[in-house]
Amino acid sequence: GVGKTTLVRKIHTKLSEKDHFVQGFYTEEVRESGNGQRIGFDVVALTGKRGVLARSTSPEETDKRRPKVGKYSVFVQDFEHIALPQLDIKDEATKPGLLVIDEVGKMEMLSKQFQSTIDDLLQKQQIPLMVTIPEKSSLKLERLRKSPKSMLFQVTKANRDSLAEKITDLITKSML
Repeated sequence: GVGKTTLVRKIHTKLSEKDHFVQGFYTEEVRESGNGQRIGFDVVALTGKRGVLARSTSPEETDKRRPKVGKYSVFVQDFEHIALPQLDIKDEATKPGLLVIDEVGKMEMLSKQFQSTIDDLLQKQQIPLMVTIPEKSSLKLERLRKSPKSMLFQVTKANRDSLAEKITDLITKSML
């Protein structure tokens, strides 16, 4: 990719250094140790807890019970086990200053519970969100793109480093 997750992790680090309470998750490529070939994705809570999001499967070992996106079998329950508790804000006292959701893509949207949680977060608008979405996204995500409160940034390899500072500053100002 162009570095959306790297950008999210940099912003999280910068906000944590400023003692801002941030909660959420990101998705991370998993590569084979020998040849560096991508074999899937993990979901990682900002607390460090991780689970399997997807793994590549050969045609003969395809797990018919799991939904697929391209060559990847998606582990919806594992994803939900890590991601959903990160998005569950129980009370005002433990409410983070920002929820990080990286990303809202095809694999993640296979979870009906995740879809419902995203809808709730968008409707209630009680907490700022930092969300990554693929450039080509579903109609469901268009509402997120077109929300008057959304600020969109197109991440490229050329701008991803400068965006970290810019977005961190914007978020910090909105948390004051």
